[in-house]
Amino acid sequence: MRAKQDAEKEKAATDGSVSPWMNGAKLIDTLLHPDSDVAQALTPKESEGLKNIRKLLISRHIQQDAIPTDLTTDDDDPVNLYIAEQFGGLRKKTDFKKAARSILNGLKFIKTTQAQVAMKEKSVRRITNANKGYLPAEWHRLSTSRQNYVFRLLSYDAIARWGYDSLELSVACGKVPLLFIGWAILCAPHAQTAMAQDLGLEDPEGGDNIYEFVEEFAMKPEVLCNFLRLVESDYSEENPYHNSIHASDVTQTTFALLQMGGDKFSSSPLELFSLLLAAVCHDMGHPGRNNSFEVNSHSELSVIYNDSSVLENMHAARACRLLTRQPGDADLNADILAGLQKTQKEAFRANFTKAILCTDMSQHFAKVAQLKSKISHFGTSDPLKFYVNSDGRSMSVVLQYMLHLADISNPAKPAPIFVEWTDRCLNEFFAQGDAEKEAYMPVSPMCDRDVTVKSDSQLGFIKFIVRPSFVLLSDLVPRAVDEILPILENNLRYWEDQKLKEEEEEEEEEEGRH
Repeated sequence: MRAKQDAEKEKAATDGSVSPWMNGAKLIDTLLHPDSDVAQALTPKESEGLKNIRKLLISRHIQQDAIPTDLTTDDDDPVNLYIAEQFGGLRKKTDFKKAARSILNGLKFIKTTQAQVAMKEKSVRRITNANKGYLPAEWHRLSTSRQNYVFRLLSYDAIARWGYDSLELSVACGKVPLLFIGWAILCAPHAQTAMAQDLGLEDPEGGDNIYEFVEEFAMKPEVLCNFLRLVESDYSEENPYHNSIHASDVTQTTFALLQMGGDKFSSSPLELFSLLLAAVCHDMGHPGRNNSFEVNSHSELSVIYNDSSVLENMHAARACRLLTRQPGDADLNADILAGLQKTQKEAFRANFTKAILCTDMSQHFAKVAQLKSKISHFGTSDPLKFYVNSDGRSMSVVLQYMLHLADISNPAKPAPIFVEWTDRCLNEFFAQGDAEKEAYMPVSPMCDRDVTVKSDSQLGFIKFIVRPSFVLLSDLVPRAVDEILPILENNLRYWEDQKLKEEEEEEEEEEGRH
C-alpha cells in the first residue's frame, strides 16, 4: 500500500514544472533508474536516502511554485529576496559554495555522518527494545477481565475501524480514554504487543499499514503516556460533550480515515504524527461554551485573540505551551518531540497548529469550497495537488479537512452511538443557552432548550453540513462510499422518523387540550 502511495506522489515530477528543486528531483530519478550503474551500486539504505531527499526537493518546489518567478531568479536583488521571504515565506537559500567547501573535507565529514547515523539507529533500537513491554500504570489498575476487554477494544483492527465506540472505551478503561487510545495508536504495534504479553496471549497480528512512530521519531511510550495524561487532565469532566471522550473519539476517527486511504494525501510520517497529535489536543481547555459566547460576552479570551477563532487559538496555544515547556526536577518527562531534529520540530508545530485552527466551524464552507475547487481543477489521483502554501510551508488541505470531519462525525456513526453523542452535545448547548439568558445575552442557535427540537437540529446538521462533507470526502477516500455514507442515510431516516413521532405526539397533546 505504501509503495502505491509513493508511486502516486512521484507522478508530480512529470508535470512539466521547472525549478531548481524539480531539476534536482529529476536528477535523482535518473540516478535511481533500474538500468543506471549508480542504482545498481547503491545499497538499499543509500537508495532510500536519495528517495527521501527527492521528497524534500519536491516539497520545496511546491512551496516555491506559488511565488512569482521574478522574485526567485535574481539572487542578488535584496528587494526581491525580502519580498519572497516576508510575503512568500521562502527561506533563505543555501550558500552552495560553503556547502561545497564543507563537502570537500570529504572523509572526515562522511565518517562523522556515518557515526551519527549509527548512533541514531542504536538509540532507536535501545528505545524500542526497552519499551516494547511498557504498560501504563492505568493498565495495571484494571482487573484481569477488564484488561482482556480493553485489549480487544485497542487491537489494531478495532482502532482502525469506522464506528468505534469511544464511550464504551471510557467505561472499560476507567475514564481515561484519551490516554489509552493515544497510546494504542501512536505506539502501535508495541502497545498491542505489550498488552498481549502481559495477558499471556500470542503476539497480535499487526495491521497492513502500521505507522511505527516509536521507531520513526525515537519516541518513548512512557514519555508519550506522561504527555497524554497532562493533555487529558486539561479536558473538563464537567463538559457533557467537549471532554476527553470527545478528544479520544476525534483521535480514533481521524486515524480510521487515514487507514481507509486518507494517508495517501500525506507526504511524510511527520505529517501523520502531527495530525494525530492535533486530534488529541484539538479541544484542550474547552470551557463548554462556543466562540459566539466568548465574543458576545467580551471574554478575556475574545480580547486576547481579537474575536477570531477564539477557542481554536486557545486550544493550539495551550497544546504548544505543553509541548515546549521546560520541566522542573519534580515533573515527569513529557517531551514527546525530543527525538526530532530542529527542522522537524518546526514543521511539526506548523502542521499541528494549523490543523487545530482548521477545526473552527466558521471556516467549514470555505474549506469545502477550497477542496471542491482542487478536485475540479486537478482530479483526485495526485495527492501533491492538494498541498497549499501556508506561512511558507506546504500543507495538505485534505489532512486538515479529515480532522475537521472527524470533529463533526458523530451523526455518521452507527446506532446507538450517534444518539448518545447528540444528547451530550445538546445538553452542553442548553447549558450555554441558560447562561446566555441569565446574562441577558442573545441565545445562540440550538442553545435554547425551550424551542430547540432535537430531530430538527440533527436533520439540518446532516443535510447541510455532515452529508455533503462526507460525500466530498468519498471522492478522495472511496471506502467512505460503502463504510460511512450508508450509515449517514440510515441516521437521516432515523431522525425523519423521530420528527414524525414528535409531530404526532404534539397533535395528540393539542387534541387533548381541546
